[in-house]
Amino acid sequence: MVQKYYLPYCRLELSETYAIVTTSEGVNIDFAEVEEINAILQGFYQGRAFGLIANRENRYSINPLAAKQFFSDECVVAGAVVGQNLATKINAEIENDIIDGAPIVFFTELSSAVIWIENRVKKEQDKVSAVPI
Repeated sequence: MVQKYYLPYCRLELSETYAIVTTSEGVNIDFAEVEEINAILQGFYQGRAFGLIANRENRYSINPLAAKQFFSDECVVAGAVVGQNLATKINAEIENDIIDGAPIVFFTELSSAVIWIENRVKKEQDKVSAVPI
């Protein structure tokens, strides 16, 4: 089941194991927008592990320090950036250098990113369930 949210600057699609953020053309994502998205994510996932996919089908700007806040939540176990050009890939590599806490990988196809994220989340869930109580 996918739950969708439409904000003035992006569309969020939330599934059991991952969230897809598709930002609108020409907007600037900064701390206020990240805080609003994070509030939705925390309310939906409620402490469960999940992955975050940035579907960069539009051109926009994002403050890398604000983007880092997405990964301050220990429930975010992986990130993926989906794009079609070299500039998007370079930006994803820069963000990966700035952001710590979860790996971020670049993909050219959304379906590949979803498979990778689902596998990462499953591994994290398996680790948690293997810990003796």
